[in-house]
Parts: sequence; structure tokens; C-alpha cells
Amino acid sequence: MKRYFFGKKTVEYYKGLLVKADLGLHGQIADKLIQHLPLGSRILDFGCGEGALSQRLSDLGYSVIAADMNYNDFKAKGIEFKKIDFNQRDEVETFLRTNENGFDAVLSIEVIEHIHNPWQYLDDLIKMLKSGGYILITTPNTTSWLSRFIFLFNGRFHQFEDGDLEYGHIAPITPWELNIIMREKQLKNIEFQEAGTLPPVYFTGFNKLLIVNILALMLRPAMKGHIDGWCIMATARKPI
Repeated sequence: MKRYFFGKKTVEYYKGLLVKADLGLHGQIADKLIQHLPLGSRILDFGCGEGALSQRLSDLGYSVIAADMNYNDFKAKGIEFKKIDFNQRDEVETFLRTNENGFDAVLSIEVIEHIHNPWQYLDDLIKMLKSGGYILITTPNTTSWLSRFIFLFNGRFHQFEDGDLEYGHIAPITPWELNIIMREKQLKNIEFQEAGTLPPVYFTGFNKLLIVNILALMLRPAMKGHIDGWCIMATARKPI
């Protein structure tokens, strides 16, 4: 999906690998992991795309396993790759049998919105964590100021319109709902923060979005919750 900030196209790469996530998100994830996990920890990148994040974390000194649907898309070097379709229950259960309680951290970066059953999916992520393991999930921010205005006018969340079905966005999930799921699964130290890049002014030209920007700036003082950030980042710990 093409996006522009102040009229300028933004595409991000890491060592030639396309970052299939919002601008700056992978760097924020790496910073978060460094704060909470010692180098050498075993990390599962569950939905790795080309492998830009897996490569970044491996370069930092983490032991990374990457998993996704399509091996041909994976271009990172020196990282073990596992092929798995997250919506195929038999494939998931096979992966779980050999990887249960196997990781210090499990990452789900822009995946949960593609999943048929987010509750079951989160349960699967937790099973792959060691006791005290760290889980990090990102998903489009349905509560951003931009998403709120899009919903106001057409009843759809930002990044969950008909055109977004082309790349599999089928399950919009709010921070409120994700928090409920994580609490229900008995996770500890649950935290949410805005992530990615969505500035208070998102200028793409002189069109109707400019009007939305003006209205959003006027109403911004009255807005509550996670109003910035293209994504939401949720983190938590598995109980010991």
C-alpha cells in the first residue's frame, strides 16, 4: 500500500529487505525487545514476510526463528525459516507440537488482523512461550484519529475497507478487545502503546483528506485513547 507523508512517498528497507510494516515500526520493536530481553534470547518471528525484522534482530544478537506462509518471499540470510499457514489448523497444531514452551519471545507483527480466530491465535502464541516469556503484537490502530474520521463517514475502520481485503485484512481488532483477550488468557504486565508513524497532520494533497486533517486538529483536545500511531503495539508476559 502506498502512503505519503507531507506529499512524500515512504518506503523502508533493512539491508535490502522490504519492511512490510509501517514506517519506523521495526525499529521501535527492536528497541522494545532490547529493554526487556537479553541478547541471545530465542525469538519467534511469527509472520516474518521477507524477513527484515528477523534479520534486524539476528544482527543485534538474538537467536531468531522465522515463520510465514511463503518460503519464496523470505530473503533474510542465515535465519531458520518454518513454513506455516496460520489459518490452517492442522499446520498450526503440527508446529505447536514441536515448539511448545520453546521461545523467550514470540512476535506477531501485523498478523492478527489476517486471522480467522484471534482468540485461538493468541492462545497458540502463548503456548509457544516459555514461562515468563515475552509476547509482542502489533496491529493497525483502529482508534487513531484518522480511523475515527473514516469510521464517522463510512462506518469502516481505517485499513479495513473493501480494498484492504486484497492483502487479507479481515479482522479489525481494537486495543480494548485485544486487552480483554490478553487478560482472559491470564497474561501479566500488559502494556499498550502507539507505534508506527501517523503524524497529527497526514497531508497527501489538496483533497478531502485535507478537510479531515483540519477537523481532526480542531477536535484533537477532546479525543481520548490511542489517537496517534498507524499501529498499536501490545506487550505482555506469560505467567511463571
